[in-house]
Amino acid sequence: MIVIHKDAVPEYIVEQIKEVLKDENIYDEDEYYDKKHQIIDDWVCGSTGEAKELVDDFGVLNAIRLYKESYGEFILDEDDNKVYLCLAFCIIYEWFNEHYSYEELKTFV
Repeated sequence: MIVIHKDAVPEYIVEQIKEVLKDENIYDEDEYYDKKHQIIDDWVCGSTGEAKELVDDFGVLNAIRLYKESYGEFILDEDDNKVYLCLAFCIIYEWFNEHYSYEELKTFV
């Protein structure tokens, strides 16, 4: 099992995503998971090189292993940029699953 340490995702990324989550007026846990997915996807797609840097810092092989543990088969047939974006999404999403719950979000709203 791949462990995602608290410092695996830079604090500025975590804080940017948390701020958007806080501004969403999320009313239940299901909506939290939907919004979390959307917000992380938006961040990753809007990143300029940060996604690749995140994956490189985490380790490409570790990121692929994490993806496979979480979602199953990982296909490398996409262009390199798409591969990095997909892996960055996985790292951030799984970081939030492990370190930032709906209950924690509710303490700020």
